[in-house]
Order: sequence, then structure tokens, then C-alpha cells
Amino acid sequence: MSLLRMRLRLCLWAVFFTYTAVSACADFSAWLRRYTYPPDFRYITSEQLRSSMWRLAHHVRELDRIMRDPETLPQHRGELAEHLHAMERATDDIDRSGWPSNHPLIDMNLATLRRDIAFARRGVESIPPNYVLAGSLAGACVYCHTRR
Repeated sequence: MSLLRMRLRLCLWAVFFTYTAVSACADFSAWLRRYTYPPDFRYITSEQLRSSMWRLAHHVRELDRIMRDPETLPQHRGELAEHLHAMERATDDIDRSGWPSNHPLIDMNLATLRRDIAFARRGVESIPPNYVLAGSLAGACVYCHTRR
């Protein structure tokens, strides 16, 4: 076998193994987490976290927009409640289990955020409605999202 043919075969094998390795790595990290983290540990991917946080930011911004005009609050009561329900769903998407995750800051503050959202929703849905807690939710984001 000629030297050129042997080098070509080696190159083809190298390309094959590189392609196989790269395609296997596409979900390799998820596979590896099954064996490197305990079963009661919840790994939150960056994509999950970013998606949920963007949804929370959207609903907080809408709450803040509605709360800026106190005279029209009674007319927007249903809309406020919908935004608060959506915020509860977004926090559920971050973590439903209550077990530790790979984001200690979220582990530390998510229960408090959920509680604040639930209290705000109950206040908006109560008769007579209480909008104070809904108005303070935008400020609740500052606790985790301040520059250090």
C-alpha cells in the first residue's frame, strides 16, 4: 500500500472519529449529568433559565405599566391577574421540585418570589382588590438583579 493511500485512510478515519465525537457531544452533557449529579438535584439549563426570566421580565414590565395609572386599575384587574398567573407558571418552569439546583441564587430566592407573586395575585383577586403587593413586584427583581 502506498504511503499516500495510507495517509488518506488515516485522514478519513480521523474525520470519521471527529464527526462521531462532535455529534455525540450534542447531548453528551445531559447524558453525563445523569451520572454526575444526585437524583434529587435539578439541573436547570441556561436556555430554561433565560426563557423563564424573559417571560417574568415581560410580565413585570406589563404590571408596572398598568400600575402607573392608579385611576384605571379597576378596569385592568383581570389583566393584572392574568399577568400574575403567567408569572407563577414561569417560576414553575424554572423549578417545580424544590430540590437544590445548579443556580444557588435561584434556590435561595425562588420560594420568596413565588410567595410574593401568590400574595399579589390573591390581593388583586380579593374583594375589594388590593394592588399594593402587585405594585411592589417590580422592585422584588432588584434583590437578585443588582450589579455587584
